[in-house]
Amino acid sequence: MHSEVGSWEYAKRQRQRDANRGPALPPAPIAPLPYAFPDEAAVTADLAQLQLNRLPKTRTSPVVTRTKVARHGSQPHVVRPSSSGAENGIMPFRQYAPPRRAGSYSHPTPLEEFRSSRKWPPSGYRSDHELDPREAEELIRTGASAFRGYCDAIPNAPQGYDRFYAVMTSEHQTRTDRASFNQPAYRDMSLNMTGNPESQFPWLSLEQPSMAYAYGKSAGTTTLNFWISKSASSVPPMKLAGDIKPKKLKFLQILDRLQRLENGLEIDDPEEMYRYLYSTLIEDPERYSDHPHYGIAQQIEDLIDVLSNPSWIDFSNPKNQVVAKFFDSPDQHRKQEFFHQLLLSVELYLRIHSKGYTDKAKRKLLLQLPPAITWDLAVAQRWMENMEITKSRTSNVQSTFSFELKSKKRQIEALRVFAVMLKWPNMDEIDYVLEEKDRREKPLEDRSADAMSWFSGIVLPGRTLPWLIMNSLIDCDRDTGEALKYLTHMHTSSGFQYRANTYWSAQCIVGKVLGAARGVKQIAGWIGPCIYTPDLKRTECVRIKQHESLDPKLFPVDVESMDERTDPLGPEEASYPAADYEVPMPDTEDVTDLIRINRLSFVPAKDQTSSARQSSGVPMVFDSAIYFACGGDSWPMKLTYDVDFINAFPCHQGPHVLFYDFEYQAVKIDDGLVDLHDWGRQSGRTSRPSSSRSSPSKKSLTLTSSDKPAHMQVSKVLTIEALGVSDNEVFARAWCSHHGHSAIIANIKETCMACAIREAYAACISVVIFTEGGKETEKDEGVFV
Repeated sequence: MHSEVGSWEYAKRQRQRDANRGPALPPAPIAPLPYAFPDEAAVTADLAQLQLNRLPKTRTSPVVTRTKVARHGSQPHVVRPSSSGAENGIMPFRQYAPPRRAGSYSHPTPLEEFRSSRKWPPSGYRSDHELDPREAEELIRTGASAFRGYCDAIPNAPQGYDRFYAVMTSEHQTRTDRASFNQPAYRDMSLNMTGNPESQFPWLSLEQPSMAYAYGKSAGTTTLNFWISKSASSVPPMKLAGDIKPKKLKFLQILDRLQRLENGLEIDDPEEMYRYLYSTLIEDPERYSDHPHYGIAQQIEDLIDVLSNPSWIDFSNPKNQVVAKFFDSPDQHRKQEFFHQLLLSVELYLRIHSKGYTDKAKRKLLLQLPPAITWDLAVAQRWMENMEITKSRTSNVQSTFSFELKSKKRQIEALRVFAVMLKWPNMDEIDYVLEEKDRREKPLEDRSADAMSWFSGIVLPGRTLPWLIMNSLIDCDRDTGEALKYLTHMHTSSGFQYRANTYWSAQCIVGKVLGAARGVKQIAGWIGPCIYTPDLKRTECVRIKQHESLDPKLFPVDVESMDERTDPLGPEEASYPAADYEVPMPDTEDVTDLIRINRLSFVPAKDQTSSARQSSGVPMVFDSAIYFACGGDSWPMKLTYDVDFINAFPCHQGPHVLFYDFEYQAVKIDDGLVDLHDWGRQSGRTSRPSSSRSSPSKKSLTLTSSDKPAHMQVSKVLTIEALGVSDNEVFARAWCSHHGHSAIIANIKETCMACAIREAYAACISVVIFTEGGKETEKDEGVFV
């Protein structure tokens, strides 16, 4: 178990609300002030290890009605297990202990015999045999994926505001459901402000859900943790109530102090720390009393009070997260205000991270802060990591300041890899510009605010990074013209066509579906190169009309009961009848090769934004669809709903058996799927009148419920066998978007059918798509560069 997680306090939170009722969210609170630094003695107390003991359950009751068990965090002396895909900071893979031999080395154990024959029950057992717990543990649970959910109350928020997480047990470096970061620069989309910066446990991230878990291993997919986290409550808007203002400073004074702080605070000289802070930056409210604020904890409180003034820039607001719009603004007043706020934030950041305070103490303080101030600290951290100020004296009375981009080489290399992975059509131009050998060319960072943010490395965590890197790439290619300048993180359901390819945001449903196509890659939040469409101009930016998914919303009871509901053994018993289990297997012999993508269709939506109607060049909103050809027939699939595709977590030494209560219905991609229109009702969802926000037709019925737990709306899972060519999986994903079903994407080379079905029940999703990831012979066929 990772030591960082082992030292993290995770206290039990008693919930008094009805498990079958969604919480009513109270109005936004006023942030309490001032904020006291946590008591060191209490904060640094050691915690013992989490006990992952199984609790007794009663036999043969259906999965959806099993008695609720206590989560791990409710036990005393607990440690939260490592999370899905934590590639750094987790234990290396250790082989399972070799199975015991029965009597002689010439005879395999029942487990070995079952693995090789895939027949259940294994040799030596009859169908009416009852396994004891030791036998069941070895034959059923060994190597199977296990899922646990956690529900945390948001600190300083009213009751009902929670964060959700999902973690996997038996995890190691080669067993993960999420994509790795191709370049160190891409890690900046997530930020852990305490402890080892390489640690990427989802609950340690400043941004929520954690962007370290946003992208699955397969293009167009996400992870179980990100899916679960998306269903949690958003942070309530905090109304900062501070009215204390700092002392006025000249711009050169601010820059001079920022340069000095690059070498750290004067920790060894408390008198000088006190003198500068209270004589130059802020007021000491007790300066003339018997208790002036020489202590760091008191100074932290005073800096928080000043930064709590609502007149400062709120970097927790996504529209303010392209930081270069402030520090490189042509408006001198706006620029000076940013640097004044930055200076106060750096002073606060260095005091919080000064020696003498443990990571636990820092984290406890950060959890108490309003989001706006926590994001101020993120700006300060990114600035100190990536920017350096140089002071040059031009005369006895004059000095000039310049900025050095410390991470520029790293950012250039990351941009080049990004372009190569996406098979950018004009790669020669990109290579020429990135070399910066032509003095007539504008410097890379001066081409736009997005380019300045990217090449300086001042990138805040969250959803901005994919848009900064793509806009920087476009800025480096003069052939793109003005048509692609409208891409922004404020409109994530976007993409564009450039020459013979299309490229899509990983948050756009077109990208999620086409991510399964041959030759398509996913990198830094973008998917491409995808197929060309004649419905768009040769170079055109578009926004896609996509409706909210019809999947039921998760409640805390759905998350906290995850491990119990999806246990491979079913309810815990004194014995386990072998007849209660089966070995589901997809048909790998009879696989169709007839389905092909015919064309990608875009039709202007009836409802256009006012800017699109009034201004030329502003992206229009389109309805999207994919037409498939199969045996002479044309199958149109509208990409109507913004569903998600979750990359299945790999199991070990499958196949595994499936408990009878995990009901499923198998269908092949070319055998009835196109005619299946009411799976939501068949799978157990209840219906209610739709809203115009969640459905394209106000007269239709959406299959979701606002007062019923999500796990009680999934009584059966549809397993779609989309093996063979990549277009089969594209069709299955398009079908899901057409009908409003999110799905588990299970590659049979990495996981078995039983584990994928149980993961669907864990996520409260009613569809699983089985795939092989396409055929090796396909490669990049059909992709133009």
